[in-house]
Amino acid sequence: MSAQPKKKISKVRSKTRRAHWHGALPKLMTCAKCKASKLPHRACPECGYYGRAKVISTKLESRVAKTLEKTKSIKKTSTKPAVKKSKPKKSAPKTDQSPES
Repeated sequence: MSAQPKKKISKVRSKTRRAHWHGALPKLMTCAKCKASKLPHRACPECGYYGRAKVISTKLESRVAKTLEKTKSIKKTSTKPAVKKSKPKKSAPKTDQSPES
């Protein structure tokens, strides 16, 4: 048999015991590259650098890469010429008439 409490522990007593069980906010530091807030000993989520080395690719970089791939594929698949040549304008025929005065 295990030990049993002699008396009931009141609600106030248990709540006062747990009064110091509070969560602490994480300590933040600034990134040396982009000056954004980040957790210590982790790569920066904004620029992807850890110290001086590029470690991860960011969401912005992947979006830019996708749009570049799309524009390249559009240019390759298009059959129309990139620049349309305009037709030369027809000018009125010139006549050598002098004004009569």
